[in-house]
Amino acid sequence: MKTAIYIVEGTVQIVLTPENDHEKSAVKLIKDPDVEMTTFDGSFYECQGGWYRESRGDASLIIRLDKKEIDPRQPGTTETTTNKETK
Repeated sequence: MKTAIYIVEGTVQIVLTPENDHEKSAVKLIKDPDVEMTTFDGSFYECQGGWYRESRGDASLIIRLDKKEIDPRQPGTTETTTNKETK
């Protein structure tokens, strides 16, 4: 995936350009309104919460995408919960 970061007059723009079908699927998830996006500091090693980090530093930005699910306690509402598995 090609990536670019543009910073102009205080505005930060992150551009992701997928180069294969796998990357296109990932970009599609980011755009999906039914997906919750959260961010974390870190690198890449496996940890609780289902994402991976390489080291214990905080040089990288981790973006986690979780499909929202309708809250079964509130039938007919738009309230959602996020399905997060722990390891």
